[in-house]
Amino acid sequence: MSIIKHGTHVVFLNSKTGEQKCVRLPRNSDVYIKPLSFQADSLIGQRFGQKYQVVKHKLVKIDESSPPLTEPVEHCGKTNEFIKDDGATQILSQNDIEEMKSKGITGDEIVKNLVENSTSFNVKTEFSKAKWLKKKINKHQPNIIVKKPSIRLFASSSVSKLRPDVLAKIINNANIWSGSKAIVVECKDDLLTSAVSQRVGLNGTVLQVFEQRLPHNMYCKWLDFSQEHLKALKYYPLKFLGKLNPNAEQEDLNKNGSSNCDDESIDQKHELGKRKREGKTVNFEDYKTVFEFLKTEKFDSLVISAFYDPFPVLELLWNSLRSSGNLVIRTEYLSVVLQCANFVNEKSCSELSVVDQWFREIQVLPGRTHPDMRMQTGGGFILSCTKICDGIYEHGSDMPVVSEPKEIPSVQVAEPME
Repeated sequence: MSIIKHGTHVVFLNSKTGEQKCVRLPRNSDVYIKPLSFQADSLIGQRFGQKYQVVKHKLVKIDESSPPLTEPVEHCGKTNEFIKDDGATQILSQNDIEEMKSKGITGDEIVKNLVENSTSFNVKTEFSKAKWLKKKINKHQPNIIVKKPSIRLFASSSVSKLRPDVLAKIINNANIWSGSKAIVVECKDDLLTSAVSQRVGLNGTVLQVFEQRLPHNMYCKWLDFSQEHLKALKYYPLKFLGKLNPNAEQEDLNKNGSSNCDDESIDQKHELGKRKREGKTVNFEDYKTVFEFLKTEKFDSLVISAFYDPFPVLELLWNSLRSSGNLVIRTEYLSVVLQCANFVNEKSCSELSVVDQWFREIQVLPGRTHPDMRMQTGGGFILSCTKICDGIYEHGSDMPVVSEPKEIPSVQVAEPME
């Protein structure tokens, strides 16, 4: 669906500040993206990916057929050594520019007037002209780009905790396919859950283990998943994962010497994660059906991406992963990854690997190709492996094949005749 409809979510990208904002389009609504404010009713029925200008609190579509002000430049031998940057080279004052904006003149026309009234523009080098025009366009002609919500777009934003390359590495190593069953353990947002759910589709199942008192479903709403798609998502609190190991609960009861404590105090012993939120308590009865599903089913993939220690979670969910299932753990600490690697190595696994994604943007322009100075150092350590179980298994089965002992036919020996 490439047409914007009423009630759908759209992403507004400000070319001046780089800020992204995802909003739902109701009727007669105003959208504020710092420092711009405009009405979004005119977007109904338009296509995604178009550029707009804000003129008198309204969006005006930019004619992309007209040639841009900035053109690719080649290397030139000029220099700017004779240009005096004292502010007197521009004839137009700030009051003149504000007056043009009040009359509704577009930013393109304002930039053209600045070029015509600059006494030093023609003396600049081609590199300086392109840089000067880009600066003035971003200041006086900020564009609003309307984009369709997508996982890659959200991962590329500044608020995302996962880079696009790290997210792609996790999805690829977890071997997520359409119709599979996966467990996703993450905190703060549901970007990874949304990516896995989008790959799984309607025929699969995604179980999210959330840390806070409410499930994370922000990105699932922004992607406009259907009701059938949302039914494939199941949620289970992180603090109740200890119930998967009843032996540990019984040991805690025997150690305390009392069995009259309520469920909340018992589960507090198994509460995983260092951060605790105040508010409404989570009731186990609301997730009892999901608990039975988690306890009885075997899953194809287990993905853990959290800021706390994932080792206790791995111990509790390892048995929920089927034979030949894929495990992926993403964390920022190498010592934690090595502890998890030793655990899965003792439990029998194959294709065990620990990698650290290194990512750097490179500007590619004629005569100006260089790496970006503001790079991100690392995206965290990613552990991935495939679970192996002893025995012989049939395709699609989680139970080993027990070979029945064959009966050895008795051999009758004829007695010798006397």
